Amino acid sequence: MRIRRTILFSAAALLPVSIALGSKDGVVAGKNSMPSNLTTGFPSCGNCHTSTPNSGVRVDISGATSVAPGASVAMKLAVSDPSTSTQSGFALEASAGAYVAGTGTRTDTTVRGAPAITHSNPLSRTWSFSWTAPTTPGLVTMTATGNAANGDGKDRGDQWGFYGHDSTIPGAMYRVFVNAPGITSTGEGCTGTDGYRPVLGMAKAPQIGTTWNSEAYNLPPATASVGILGLSNTTFGVLPLPFPLKPIGGGDCALRVSLDVMQVAVASGRGSGNGSAQIAWILPNDPNLRGIKLYFQQMTVDPKANTFGFSFSNALTTTIQ
Repeated sequence: MRIRRTILFSAAALLPVSIALGSKDGVVAGKNSMPSNLTTGFPSCGNCHTSTPNSGVRVDISGATSVAPGASVAMKLAVSDPSTSTQSGFALEASAGAYVAGTGTRTDTTVRGAPAITHSNPLSRTWSFSWTAPTTPGLVTMTATGNAANGDGKDRGDQWGFYGHDSTIPGAMYRVFVNAPGITSTGEGCTGTDGYRPVLGMAKAPQIGTTWNSEAYNLPPATASVGILGLSNTTFGVLPLPFPLKPIGGGDCALRVSLDVMQVAVASGRGSGNGSAQIAWILPNDPNLRGIKLYFQQMTVDPKANTFGFSFSNALTTTIQ
């Protein structure tokens, strides 16, 4: 009996040590006692650290958001809070594709098989790495959580939060659209409500005699969103393109395509940055249209974005097939 008690005591003593060591060299959903919903729900980092997320923590992700199939996308993730500590950690996972580790990071897969990347040591607050897009066109989503360590070597007292405009709300998505072959993206969406930038993509290239969709994401829900088809990305009347909209109150937005054809849709979805809109485009079955270049952009009513009252997506270029 004494031997059994000794074994049980030793195992219990080692358990928190193993969790602590696992946190220092990274955390992955569903592994090493981490919750399977680490980046999308509670308890998340509260499993080991302060039980609730802190609104002062920021988890920022940056990188190209409308890309080609199989593209290598340079990405950066940063964790910040009001403290002066330089230590932190993160967990990031994607619905598709594959991460490639950079300095201070390592890759893995979650217990559900999703691609994941995390810190390999806690001595930084910013990390650079890359993500390889899948070859299948469509929307890819990423979710993340970050822990801003206070540097005292203890789990309790560290502050953490989720990616998104409100770090206390789980499940906010960073979105990347993988376009169909032959479709290229220019620029990035400008800053909209709560910092979300509109993303425009196409999973199918235009062909004569067919219908295809442009898809816009990161929009404010229940607002009018205008799909723009242009025949030029260099001029619109007397205006050179791209045309910066800052002089008329447009913040960091720019008009990148000529306003030749426009269609309006109402963004669906709930919650800040979760609006999406699809625009259906139709081409007649006319062989003479083959080879013509088309340019697309999305303009969305967004009074909180800037004084101009609109946010703009990246632009797409494609050729009729």
